[in-house]
Amino acid sequence: MIEFIQSHGIEYAGIITALLGVFYSTKQHKIAWIWNFIASFIYGILFYQVGLYSDMELQGVFMAMAIYGFVKWNRPIQLLEVTNSSGSNLLIGIGGSLIFGFASGYLHHELSHVSLPFLDATLTGFSIWGTYLAAKKKIENWLVWIFVDILYIGVYIYKGMNGTAILYVIFLIFAFRGFYAWKKKLS
Repeated sequence: MIEFIQSHGIEYAGIITALLGVFYSTKQHKIAWIWNFIASFIYGILFYQVGLYSDMELQGVFMAMAIYGFVKWNRPIQLLEVTNSSGSNLLIGIGGSLIFGFASGYLHHELSHVSLPFLDATLTGFSIWGTYLAAKKKIENWLVWIFVDILYIGVYIYKGMNGTAILYVIFLIFAFRGFYAWKKKLS
């Protein structure tokens, strides 16, 4: 039992903090960003250990976005309301995520021996975009997370990170719940 905790402890600490972050995000509570920051720090270490470098790098972006989101959601003068993205912004986000995935995946493939470089990098691109949409309280962030979570479940099963795969199943459920909760808030 102690050996199991020692070998999986960091993963489960990441799972708990990540769940708290997503739970509070669905409630639109600013403490979500603090939990997201902590979870990203923990998962940055974990992804380095398993060779998912794009995911590791993504955690640094998530930490920066957590600071941005906390500041953005904490401004009393400018309380953000849930809104929709424009069609052109959605196309730019999809295109940018795919371009990022190709470029970063190519670099990781050529310069290192990482796992699943193109898939990992593409999911990283979409995750950056999803986090940006969440910080701006755009309802489409939940749709991006539904797409990303489904694919990440497979990646983590493949990498033997079963606890994290289960976390992403829970994230998927939260993403559906968040989408419907935020949809009710649309003006």
